[in-house]
Amino acid sequence: MDYLDNAVDIQDLGQSNLTIIYGKSGSGKTALLATFPKPMLYVQIGDDGSNTISDVGGVKAIRVDTTDQLKAVLLELRLDKTYKTVAVDTFSLVVEEWIDANATQKKKRVTIQMWGDIKSETAELVKLAHILARDKNVVLTCHETTDTIEGFEDEIAPDVRPSVSKGARTYLEGMANYGLHTTIVEKEKTLSDGTTKKLMVHAIHLASNPYYWVKTQKPKSIKLPTMVYNPTYPKIMKLMKGDK
Repeated sequence: MDYLDNAVDIQDLGQSNLTIIYGKSGSGKTALLATFPKPMLYVQIGDDGSNTISDVGGVKAIRVDTTDQLKAVLLELRLDKTYKTVAVDTFSLVVEEWIDANATQKKKRVTIQMWGDIKSETAELVKLAHILARDKNVVLTCHETTDTIEGFEDEIAPDVRPSVSKGARTYLEGMANYGLHTTIVEKEKTLSDGTTKKLMVHAIHLASNPYYWVKTQKPKSIKLPTMVYNPTYPKIMKLMKGDK
């Protein structure tokens, strides 16, 4: 086969739409994913964040309890023409579910071999999500984890990243098109009478910074704000195009 004959202009190559949303519990991960295009399939694993978006229209939901079930869903979705977005909430809990099914329930200890199996399982799931993201928006939510060097916690800035098995992190961060860190911040709002009021609002870190893993794909000429308040998918995509 002559592979070089299939070369196309780079703008015709196409782009995946794999988004990682990560942050602490209650920081707005599920609320943000609910703003992605509909129809949406919400795949719940472990966490129950569905209560926060139960009033959102255009969302169908299923629950999976094992990595094998999640794998089967992702494979089946490759033939689906209905959903514009597939969201897995919370992808970080894949590891816990695997350990529960393969160690805890069988009353076994987690061995080094098992950790190798977990790496392979989670890496394969990320690859399947990436392939699916060629045709749909795929959103994986994760808890956050902080990496520090023991003994130097005060001298070296912490490295805050999505919580997945370390072996799968390279795949997750490398294959993601967008990596968004959710948080809650205090913001002043000016009222009609001219006074100000402090509110706690959801926000995301968007531009690169030394503390949080953030990833975006856009032309270099487009400058992004460090933080976006009350983030939504349309608002983020508008910024990626350089629109204010």
